[in-house]
Order: sequence, then C-alpha cells, then structure tokens
Amino acid sequence: MFNKEQAKEMLRGYVWDDGKVFPLLEGPYRYRIMVHCTKLGRQRAQFANGTHPYFCYLELIAGSGDPIRGGASIVPVLPNGKLIMVVEQRPAQYVYHSPINPKINGVEVDLGQYGPYSSLEFPGGAIDPGKSVKSALLQELFEETGVVEQTAICYTRVPPIHVSGSEIIGGQFLSVVFLSSSIHADHVETDGGLQVFAMTGGMVQENIWRGAIRSGAAALLQWDFYREVVGMLANPQHQEFLQQIGYLAIEKVKIVKV
Repeated sequence: MFNKEQAKEMLRGYVWDDGKVFPLLEGPYRYRIMVHCTKLGRQRAQFANGTHPYFCYLELIAGSGDPIRGGASIVPVLPNGKLIMVVEQRPAQYVYHSPINPKINGVEVDLGQYGPYSSLEFPGGAIDPGKSVKSALLQELFEETGVVEQTAICYTRVPPIHVSGSEIIGGQFLSVVFLSSSIHADHVETDGGLQVFAMTGGMVQENIWRGAIRSGAAALLQWDFYREVVGMLANPQHQEFLQQIGYLAIEKVKIVKV
C-alpha cells in the first residue's frame, strides 16, 4: 500500500509539462489514478524538473485498458406508466451503509435476500470504448431488464452530468424510454443476477423519501430527469425549445438483442 508521501515521491520520476496527463497508479479493478500537470492545480509536488502544481483524478477503464467515456442510465417506462428498477450490488467505495428496505406494492421487500450490498436503482452501466451513448443505453436496458425486442420513444439529455462538478471525463448520460411492450423479466443473470421490479412513480418517490432509494448517480439524477420529461409532455412549446437549444434529443428507437 502506498501512503501519500510515497505516492508523491513517485512524481519525482516524471517531467512536469503544463497540460501533460499520465497514469500514476492502477487499481486491481477498473480504475487508475491520473495526474494532470497544470498551473491551475491546487497541490504542489517535486517533479524531475522542479516543484510544480498538479491535480489527480480517478479514470475508469475497460478490460482493454482504454478509458471509459462515462455512464448511461435509463428510466424505462412501461405502457401502464410504471417504471422499471433493478437491484444492483454496490460494494462500498467509502463507508458502507446498510440498505433501507423499500416498499413495493405496499409490501416491504428485504433487499438483503438479493445480496449484501443491494441498491435499488434504474438500469445503467458504463459506455465502453467504441460505443455510442445510444447503443450503450439500449444495450443496458435490454440486458438489465429482460424487455423484449420492440420500438420505443427515447428522450435523452444531450449534455452529460458530471457528478463531482469539476470532472473532465466520465459524464453521466440520462434517458427516459417509453416502451411499447409490457413484457420484462423478474430476474436477469446480468452482472451476477439482478432482480427487476416495476413500480409506480408514487412508489419511487415514497422510497426516495424513506431513504430506500438513495444512489445519486444511479437513481436520483434519473428520477429528476424523468420528472422533467413528464413536465415537457404537458408543455410541447417548452419541449420544442429544449430541442432547439440542444438540451433534449427525442427519437424513435429499436430495442434489439445485441
């Protein structure tokens, strides 16, 4: 394990050049620590050519070692208006907090039966290198919910959201997909097995208030965008305006098995 001073000592082997970016350490699973040499850096350290400012950030990587562009998240809406959510396993990155069980159709569901790190979320995943945002969105939707092949109407937030505000990579792309078929799985084998639920918007909101849905990046951002889309549907002029300024993309899509 490297401590802070040992990590800084490693910087002495690199020549600082304004704008230069290089990996310092790579973790055992899908991330590496990148160093950005910049006059805007808030930290300073000794490099091979003197003391200079810099900052570090985490870069997610695919199995190939290529950086992952970001994440794609979807709120799938069934013809009856219910929303599809899945139970993901999210081991803690910081401090682990045990999940609060949600209420679904009036019944409290024990998330612990699905795994120790269960989190109720909307479907989503990484945008792998070489994939477009749309193809990543539709692939995650198909794989994580077990929906059948069908046509759908997709509302996508064109500018990504950067969860930490100052990120330079790794944006989160949000979509709401209005499905034409009600068929979906109750369980899929993706990512070691995911439980699938269909819930009314009222149930989602209640579980957010109760703290049973609390993942900002994988649930709360999508819920806010879903509510924004619902508002757009009642105001066509505003929807047209958001399309014109490049905030919103609406298209008919085909969901197929990849």
